[in-house]
Amino acid sequence: MRLHAENKLTETEDIKIQRGIFQGDPLSPLLFCICLLPLTEQLNKLDTGYEDYTTKTKISHILYLDDLKLIAKSDEKI
Repeated sequence: MRLHAENKLTETEDIKIQRGIFQGDPLSPLLFCICLLPLTEQLNKLDTGYEDYTTKTKISHILYLDDLKLIAKSDEKI
């Protein structure tokens, strides 16, 4: 696994996944969102995304059930 944070690259050995949750399991969306909380925190710290001109709120990503959408002004920003 590779993780880019604070201009540093951290790389681990291969992670062997021995258990999982089946698609359609009621816990699947909840666990997906819980696992992505650290990513969400990092994305919120970035100065990228769509900014609503009335509220000045920035949206850099959207999580919905088992889907993650990244939002930026250009490919370079993503």
